[in-house]
Amino acid sequence: MNKRDLKKFEKLLLEERARLSGSVQNIEEASRNSTTGNEHTGDFASYAEQGTDNNTLETALTIAGAESDRITEIDDALERIRKGTYGICEGSGKPIPVKRLEAFPAARFSIEHQEELEKERRQYGNSF
Repeated sequence: MNKRDLKKFEKLLLEERARLSGSVQNIEEASRNSTTGNEHTGDFASYAEQGTDNNTLETALTIAGAESDRITEIDDALERIRKGTYGICEGSGKPIPVKRLEAFPAARFSIEHQEELEKERRQYGNSF
């Protein structure tokens, strides 16, 4: 992969990282704000509202966790760029097609190797 392509992917990864970081920060801030000042009167409607609030908070934190995982994947991809291993399948050692990297810039594996891994997971379960 040439330097121009590497710069392009680095820029894409950094932009996505900034977007996700902002989203996680907003969710965390909103969750802090929603947990303070939740004063319920003890009637049924109040408990129902608290349950809805808790469900919304749990969903938001689940999304923040998934986005944090994506940030980790992006950080790993940026590290591969620095090491000179970006765009090389970690399973087969073959180049990952640029089209795949354009669709998923943090890809570690070629589509073929990813499919093999998923097939093994289905066959053996998620025990490895």
